[in-house]
Amino acid sequence: MGTTAFEEGKALQAAGDLDGAERRYRDAVAADPGDFRALNNLASVHEARGEADAAEEAYRRALAAAPDSAVIAFNLGRLLHLAGRTAEAEPLYRRAITLDPALAGAHFNLGRLLQESDREPEAIDVLERTVSLEPDAAAPRGLLGDALFGQRRLLEALAAYRAAAALAPQDGEPVFDVARTLESLARNDEAVECYRRSLELAPDADAAREGLARALYAAGRAAEALESLRAWQAHAPGSAMAAHLLAALGGAEPPARASDEYVRGTFDRFAGDFDRTLARLGDRAPELCAAALAAAAGGPAGALAVLDAGCGTGLCGPLLRPFARRLEGVDLSPGMLERARARSLYDALEEAELTAHLAAHPGRWDAIVSADTLCYLGALEAPLAAAHAALAPGGWLVATLEHREEAGTFRLEEHGRYAHAEGYVREALASAGFGAVTLARETLRMEGGAPVAGLVVTARRAGAGA
Repeated sequence: MGTTAFEEGKALQAAGDLDGAERRYRDAVAADPGDFRALNNLASVHEARGEADAAEEAYRRALAAAPDSAVIAFNLGRLLHLAGRTAEAEPLYRRAITLDPALAGAHFNLGRLLQESDREPEAIDVLERTVSLEPDAAAPRGLLGDALFGQRRLLEALAAYRAAAALAPQDGEPVFDVARTLESLARNDEAVECYRRSLELAPDADAAREGLARALYAAGRAAEALESLRAWQAHAPGSAMAAHLLAALGGAEPPARASDEYVRGTFDRFAGDFDRTLARLGDRAPELCAAALAAAAGGPAGALAVLDAGCGTGLCGPLLRPFARRLEGVDLSPGMLERARARSLYDALEEAELTAHLAAHPGRWDAIVSADTLCYLGALEAPLAAAHAALAPGGWLVATLEHREEAGTFRLEEHGRYAHAEGYVREALASAGFGAVTLARETLRMEGGAPVAGLVVTARRAGAGA
């Protein structure tokens, strides 16, 4: 009965009748509790219906019945990986590979897991084996390219991406990856052609349209860059990113601040690579802010109510937590907040526009820390006034800004962020009511091989103990 029930279950599952398939697989298991094939397929039915707990139970029973099955070990590892349980998934992938060294899917998923865990050198080794097992598959070459790109092994990444593009000529993603790698190599004219090819394959890809404008501008083809942005606006009239970049490149009047839609879209798209990218750039803003807070408010004593204003993925969280009896974060990007939440450092995280969030919470915080966030706001009067009101008497504001040497107020730069003049920052802080102002000039990070000049702002709301 077991064999017949199993075969009938397979036929029902192939026909899309999951309920019927489940019944026949259960009949097979009732006849033979050690029928690992029926248990494995029963798990796949639960998985197809989104029943993760039931799927895990069935996969574990199947693996207990067939501990030498590479496929079942892989299936259980994949289920746990999808649930974010990477510490449990990794040994299962490795077990599957030990049992069947030719199981390409286990190599591929292990490589993805390692890359997602910022273990790119290990990922490269695993993915190179995957490519040797599946020489005609585009996906392993693309993922290998991602790992090599993350290690700044750009020429090797370029070769991997080009191989992926050749194997999947109708897929715009590997062509885009070729373009961004060429751009990183400052081979901008070549990048332009690849971005255009990727847009032929995927006309709605915002990242490719942004890359095309950026590469054209870097190649000294400013008029074509503006033309490409206007074509983007014609293709997607409501695109906040196209409008913002057009202003940044001088094709429209710059706004007083980046729109919520632009900031949210930019950072949702960037969330997955944000931490790795800033690490490669040598970003110092979190450390600079933590040092400034310590200098102003004293060493970390777990006594302050602290707001991480524009918290992103929570890079400041580990540095601010020792100061805080309560640590809150606010950001516009749900993708960034999801990663901040995974750090389990914050007492509360809110999705909101910063100035409005500050204005809604008068006197709430002892310290407001804002690393690399005010550079998306040009005019500072409203956000600084809201920050002043949101601080308790004697509370501290600590923030980084990008600095411009020219006189004046602020400027929207070609990269889409604002740079502020030091005199303007001092005036805006004074107008908001801050005292004890310190502005320190620091290098925030490196971009394109050049230092990004910044200001580290420390200012205090007058009041008790001030």
